[in-house]
Amino acid sequence: MPKGTEMIDFTRLKRNLKKYYYQRIALLVLVFAVFFVHKSDAARSYKIVVMPFRDYAQMNMEEMVPDVLRSIFTQSGYFEPVDREIIYEKVSTAIPSDMIKLENVTKGVNGAWTTDQVDMMARLDTKTVKKFGRQLKADYVLKGNISLIGNTVRIDSELIRVQAKKTVVSITVEGNHEELSSSILKELSVKITDFCRNINAYDDALNIISLYNQGQYTFDVSEKKLNEILSLANDAVGIRASLMVLYLSKIRNEENALIEDKVIEEGVKILMHLDQNYDENILKVFSTSGIDPFDEIARILSKRGENEKAIEVYRKAISVYPIHIAKHYEELGMLHLNNGSEDKAIEAFARSLGIHKGNYEVNSTLVSIFEKRSQSDKVRKHLKECIKYARNIKEIKAAKEKIDRLNNN
Repeated sequence: MPKGTEMIDFTRLKRNLKKYYYQRIALLVLVFAVFFVHKSDAARSYKIVVMPFRDYAQMNMEEMVPDVLRSIFTQSGYFEPVDREIIYEKVSTAIPSDMIKLENVTKGVNGAWTTDQVDMMARLDTKTVKKFGRQLKADYVLKGNISLIGNTVRIDSELIRVQAKKTVVSITVEGNHEELSSSILKELSVKITDFCRNINAYDDALNIISLYNQGQYTFDVSEKKLNEILSLANDAVGIRASLMVLYLSKIRNEENALIEDKVIEEGVKILMHLDQNYDENILKVFSTSGIDPFDEIARILSKRGENEKAIEVYRKAISVYPIHIAKHYEELGMLHLNNGSEDKAIEAFARSLGIHKGNYEVNSTLVSIFEKRSQSDKVRKHLKECIKYARNIKEIKAAKEKIDRLNNN
């Protein structure tokens, strides 16, 4: 094939592609609006700056791709894109003079990007982009470039987290040029959204619980939103913790066996996860709520007459969860005592006192056990502890009277 013919075919291809893309923008936005509607259950939106994409394909897509992405992100409900005009104004004023020395940068008109400005934005380092993002009070900045190799369109993008230490994630998509509107941008936006949902999952879950506690979300809405995040998050244990808090808040106000079953199910999964890998986000969720989740699970099981399962929950929680250990040993001791296993109960109570010796209730219970066993020395020992850690004068008086009787015998 002659060189001239080959060049003419390539030019015609680019011209036809450009016309094809712009004809389908309106349809594209509508399709994505429908596609993303089920993913709009975030507790808050995150502000994202979508910069112009450098267009190596030379089909004037540097604005088209960001415009479509901004529309998709808006429809998702998860992002709040910064308007193109606001970005343009910041680039035109702040960047050339304050952030980068680039001579002869021409300015466009009416919010249009010039080739020089697009090139300048592509060359900004991560530190400068983060500074630019902070000026716009954004959580993320997205930039990238578009290439055309034969009939294949490739988009290479960088998502920069403005406030995080580990700031950059690279996301690449490619496909047939005819799939730009139906597949390529869809894939890119999904990857970006899912990545952000994963890293923000814990904060989103806490926000949902907070809004539920404030009465802004109903129980059903909160459960739906948390399950939506759970379905997208790779590391879901923090979301399960939030679901537990939601369920426990529900059954505190009403009897609901179905919700109790959900509490047990999520709690067992969390314990299994903690057995492999402790996660501070779980502690964050539970401490914020003020709920001891594993105590609540054990109480549900005990209420149902499943004491052995309740005992196993306490044992597992003691081994993997570094909170409320003294209380868990105390409850474990009570379960053993109710089962008639006094030796196991004494051991559990002793471990509880080893962590928190000033527990009047545990000392008082041990007094009762040792009285029945006629072990006066141990009775006297724990009576002295009762006096030391008594909560009122009546308790002090009762303990002293018992010591007097022991001394008189």
